[in-house]
Amino acid sequence: MPLATEKKGFSLKDLNEAITKLKNESKKNFTQTFDLVIHIEGLDIKKEGGKLNKIIMLPNKPSKEKKVCVIGELTMAEKAKEGGADLILRKSDIEKLQGNKRELKKIARKYDFFLVQPDLMPLVGKLLGPYLGARGKLPEIVSPNVDVKSTISRLKQSVRIKVKNQPVISCGIGTEDMPTEKLSENALTVINEVEKLIEGKGRIKSIYLKKTMSYPIKLR
Repeated sequence: MPLATEKKGFSLKDLNEAITKLKNESKKNFTQTFDLVIHIEGLDIKKEGGKLNKIIMLPNKPSKEKKVCVIGELTMAEKAKEGGADLILRKSDIEKLQGNKRELKKIARKYDFFLVQPDLMPLVGKLLGPYLGARGKLPEIVSPNVDVKSTISRLKQSVRIKVKNQPVISCGIGTEDMPTEKLSENALTVINEVEKLIEGKGRIKSIYLKKTMSYPIKLR
């Protein structure tokens, strides 16, 4: 994957300079996240395929890991524990949550990715589905032959990009304590993937970069 192309309208040097500038300004007493904001034009979100929801693995793992919830029994639960899952729920745990809207909403909000054992998907869809769907966090069904540990590792190094009601994508690419070059590589990976996703459907109109509490810098 090329790290800089003229068609993007900015170079890797431009991106590094923008990140450095943001790092030196708007300092807070907590570690801020770098957010990439991409505006798309020509994308009809009312048409099938116009709404996007894709998981992208970043080349550099953010210091603030994504949280993964695994819903499964026996072997899958054991592998999830070995793989460092942040929450493991068994069938009985899910069943106990029936009617507990507050806790279901909390789980849907707190965890970024959900891995589900195939036979438990109907139950998960019934109880957690409405809360996950509202947040665009579609569960990933894990078949018996899938390596759960490597899947968890991949997700902890990934971001989800979504287009739902507005043709805008906003996602975190890392935190300000990461090296500038690694943040740039993460940003370019997301931009490249977005361009592939919308090819033939629309085009990128503008790209901004910002920190949690900073003003945005326009890259394109």
